[in-house]
Amino acid sequence: MDSNEWKEESLKITAFLCEKYRKCSDSDWKSVPDKLKDFTKSRLDETNCQRTFRDSNAYKLIGENPENIKLLYRECSKKILSASCEELKQDKISSLSECDRFKKIQSGN
Repeated sequence: MDSNEWKEESLKITAFLCEKYRKCSDSDWKSVPDKLKDFTKSRLDETNCQRTFRDSNAYKLIGENPENIKLLYRECSKKILSASCEELKQDKISSLSECDRFKKIQSGN
């Protein structure tokens, strides 16, 4: 898989992830302070979400073996997409090894 194929695939995955988080947050907007609503909603907007991802180590395939980055992103994403909204809100994803390792790549650690 070349870099362009990865970029296309990873942006599609990112769009699905953003949609999942948007749907999971829909019921919680009433509890978000007004000052943060617009900012938070804009961060979850698909265009902004993908724009942020384009600046990431995963999109650029840096910080780790590229094949490992791809594998971890795919595996972590599958787990996020299959998780319930309640599991996401409780941050149970952080305890998954694939997601934890992927987060470290993204943060440069």
